[in-house]
Amino acid sequence: MTTVRSESNLSSGPCSDNESNKELVLSVASRGWHPEMLTKKCSHGYQMHFGGSTLDLEGLIEFMGAIHYALPNLVFEIYDVIAEGDKVVTRWNASGTHLGKFQGVIPTKKPVHFTGITISRIENGEIVEDWEEVDQLNFAQQFGSFSDMF
Repeated sequence: MTTVRSESNLSSGPCSDNESNKELVLSVASRGWHPEMLTKKCSHGYQMHFGGSTLDLEGLIEFMGAIHYALPNLVFEIYDVIAEGDKVVTRWNASGTHLGKFQGVIPTKKPVHFTGITISRIENGEIVEDWEEVDQLNFAQQFGSFSDMF
């Protein structure tokens, strides 16, 4: 559910919580979950549920550092942001050029494009948990981890 509110509702209540939660998540998502932003905006006990695995904050920072290294021109576009209660959902698109080594794969110098949906849970002004869905096979194929025969 997307909350729509008038200017008179800016200062208090559930709408302002939804809006401040959206702003928090967008400050991270719009920067492509850059490690610098993760350090500033996520709790120390943060967890990311991703592809059947769970990463702690340190693990996510390492993974996203590798992504940003491999795709130095990485751009995230946020298409939808929906907030209700302590959760914010973003639907996004990411693209860049594979110019750096990623998980042992040498640069292909090809464009990489992937989409995802992230559900973030907010507590005390910090992101404490994310659930993320990305087409991992498509992602791996674009990096050359799997052949295009699938």
